[in-house]
Amino acid sequence: MLCDILIHVDGSDAGRRQVGVAVDLARRTGARLSGLHVIPPPDVPPRYKPSLIDRVAEDISAGLSSRARAAAAAFREEAIAQLPETSWSEASGNIAEGISAHARYADLVIVGQSEWQGPPEAHPLPVAHSVVQHCGRPVLVVPALAPPCLFARAAVAWDGSREAVRAVHDALPLLQLARTVRILSIVAAAAEPDEADIENLFAHLRRHGIRAEGEIFRVTSVAEHKALQDQVEHGHYDLLVMGGYSDPLWLELVFGGATRSMLLASAIPILVSH
Repeated sequence: MLCDILIHVDGSDAGRRQVGVAVDLARRTGARLSGLHVIPPPDVPPRYKPSLIDRVAEDISAGLSSRARAAAAAFREEAIAQLPETSWSEASGNIAEGISAHARYADLVIVGQSEWQGPPEAHPLPVAHSVVQHCGRPVLVVPALAPPCLFARAAVAWDGSREAVRAVHDALPLLQLARTVRILSIVAAAAEPDEADIENLFAHLRRHGIRAEGEIFRVTSVAEHKALQDQVEHGHYDLLVMGGYSDPLWLELVFGGATRSMLLASAIPILVSH
């Protein structure tokens, strides 16, 4: 059951579309929607000469203030006018930390796939990756160009891990909205799938009113994460549910991983739990 949804609005056109996704989800679940915009400190890229840093910082600050105003306007126009119960907050500082602080009181956090803290030289991954790692709540990551999301056809990446278990149970309110749910059971190439585990998962979902079907998907190496991405895209899903980082973030960054790959490249919203 979703009672409180938190969305971070970044002030871009994509952010406005993501508010639309959040509004639709709040309306369908009866949840209260809270909007948040975190203004980061001006982060001057290292390519500027020392004599220009103050001027560049002022320009960046002006742009950040403009984004904050645009974010508030988008939430006011898209959410406050359409939902009976909303709230709006602003904060300053590290974006992922600000979202994580407000997420303590939310059932679901929504962020954009392409929201950045600052220049890539200092922040090599989008904000969503840090939020997934640290906020302790399920995170719905919405691509900038995602079509209107009905959550009608969902896919669940399942390997029986702690992260996958957490993701499935956090996603139950969204899976209950779906017309079809497909379990992509991920097993190593040389391993035999645990049929009892899969059947127990199906039975558990049925008790929640969710009709699910299954498919065995074999992963032979880290390089096969691209195959998982292709499988999800070709299945015409509009929601993917998967576990978050099982390794430290720096290992995911250096060696790659399914979570990182999917969050960066997915064309559909992903619900991730860590």
